[in-house]
Amino acid sequence: MRESNLVCPKCGRADAVRKVTSIVNDGTTRTESNRLGMSISGDEIAFNSGLGNSVSHTELASTLAAPRKPSQPSHKGLSAIFPGFRLNCAGSFLGLIMLSMVCSFPVLYPTYRENPLLIFVPVIIFVASAIVLMRWVWLSKRREAQMLREGEAHYPLEIEQWKRALARWEQLYYCYRDDGVFLPHHAVLVPIAQMKQYLYAKSGEKRKHQPLKFKKDSRKNR
Repeated sequence: MRESNLVCPKCGRADAVRKVTSIVNDGTTRTESNRLGMSISGDEIAFNSGLGNSVSHTELASTLAAPRKPSQPSHKGLSAIFPGFRLNCAGSFLGLIMLSMVCSFPVLYPTYRENPLLIFVPVIIFVASAIVLMRWVWLSKRREAQMLREGEAHYPLEIEQWKRALARWEQLYYCYRDDGVFLPHHAVLVPIAQMKQYLYAKSGEKRKHQPLKFKKDSRKNR
């Protein structure tokens, strides 16, 4: 089917209708460039070159771009990227407390002599801080692991929704006159700002029982 045979469901014309995939492809420019660099090491000068790629999109192509594939839950959390990071932070904080206790001991020694029980105050502060910090480390790792499990469990559903949305996107047509998209043989023109919502409208069990509400376009048919 040629694009010109499709009629916009709003204006009833075909002269300004074009397939979305064609608009995105024509509005995407890929550029390759050669890069030359120089490095100096002692008395030696080295030249190196490389090939760089850049991609640019027109504003319309960017707006009509295909829905992005959901990123897979990463196992590279804070604990994986920086092993022992939380423990190091907790240890550093406890070290500062210990250093403060040692440095303040000569100053507070007369007070401790008058009231020996006060010497337990810094010890209590240190122990309480250690308990709080260890609990923070444990809860943080537990929360991170739980978020990863939930992400992995929900990822297959996100992929299924994305595949459905991508299949609908590949069938979309755009009307330049009314600035909206529509599916062939559908009597609804969707404003371009609501395209992503429209693509995912029937994806997922939760959306099946929730009809999508579109904003009314106040522009008159030309």
